[in-house]
Amino acid sequence: MSSQEKSNFVACLSVAALALPGLMQTAVAGRVEETYNADFQYGHYSESSSRISVNTYEGALSAPIGKSMTASVALVKDMVAGASPRYNDLDGKGNVRQVLSGQNVGGQVISSASPVNSQCGKSICDTRDGISPSLTYFFDSGSVTLNGGFSRENDYTSRYVGTTISKDFNKKLTTANFGVSLAFDEIDPTNRPALKGSKTGQQYLLGVSQIVNKDTLLLSNVTFGYNTGYLSDPYKLVYFYDNGQFVDFRRDTRPREKFQFAWLTQYVRHFGDLNDAALHIDYRFSTDSWGVNAHTAEASWHQPVGDGWQIIPRVRYYSQDQADFFQMVGTDLQAKYYSSDYRLAGFGAVTAGIHVSKEFTELAPLSHLKFQIGGEYYNHSASYQLGGNNASDFADFNYFLITGSFNMRF
Repeated sequence: MSSQEKSNFVACLSVAALALPGLMQTAVAGRVEETYNADFQYGHYSESSSRISVNTYEGALSAPIGKSMTASVALVKDMVAGASPRYNDLDGKGNVRQVLSGQNVGGQVISSASPVNSQCGKSICDTRDGISPSLTYFFDSGSVTLNGGFSRENDYTSRYVGTTISKDFNKKLTTANFGVSLAFDEIDPTNRPALKGSKTGQQYLLGVSQIVNKDTLLLSNVTFGYNTGYLSDPYKLVYFYDNGQFVDFRRDTRPREKFQFAWLTQYVRHFGDLNDAALHIDYRFSTDSWGVNAHTAEASWHQPVGDGWQIIPRVRYYSQDQADFFQMVGTDLQAKYYSSDYRLAGFGAVTAGIHVSKEFTELAPLSHLKFQIGGEYYNHSASYQLGGNNASDFADFNYFLITGSFNMRF
């Protein structure tokens, strides 16, 4: 399975979806956790038209070391099954359709990245296992974190190392954050040894958080990224046409480097007269050297309802422009780069969800126990793109995401 596809699905299941690998968006300086913590989360992701489904299991443990250090380790297992778009074809009338495994689903023909796997009865059947240890040292006005990670699946191996430094200023009302992460990935496509390759990634974070008053918090950070190496998708194809007639097909070919920039701003407002509710509003702009400009806006309301219960409804809007080299089907045989991957098309997406949690504080020997369940619905549509777009509506789809988790302190 394509490593890019899988990373997209896993990102949907991640609690820290906006965090860089090994780099959290913010860090709380000068505060060592004095308790032992255990976390577990389960997530189920399911796309429409019987495409990809993912089951994710995540666990984490953290423990204090003396009075100034905290050590933690996180484990993850993703189980992926289903089928995924491989290329786009014309239906004989000049209209684009997706081709997926010879089965006609919702007016589209659906194709896969590999033959049906007997272990799970699906075209794609893979498992990813990962581990991420970290160590944080706290001092009076800041903290330093060292972390790393390793994950492996059938066709992809990833390693990363990183560090984050936080420093308090202005009587601890202002916190500055700096982080860097380096990733080293190996791609070994199933049944395609000639396409074996590697890539490296560098990501840098600069951020600041500001307590405006007792009820208001502002956070803002910028991230810079540079990736080089094998950045194409070894499982994708591009079908070329001339005047509506098929002439050739070629493998997905993308530039071997990509520069990225993103700016995230968060606003948090506390409402004490509404039972300590809080409003969170986020906006993120990102752009890269492939021509993909994206906007993300999200709002959530955190409402305690008494006796340890909390309800969190949320809504998110996303819009992106298509990559410079994206084509639904190939039309220029002389082009150096080309991809018909729908994730590089122009589109928009709307997500709505709700999470419900229950917290217990008097369960000896535990000092804290919290359960949470949640669900999200995601709708991907070309027409949702800013400015409107119907050129890539052949790839419209939706998914459901269900999660459950608990946290213990003892």
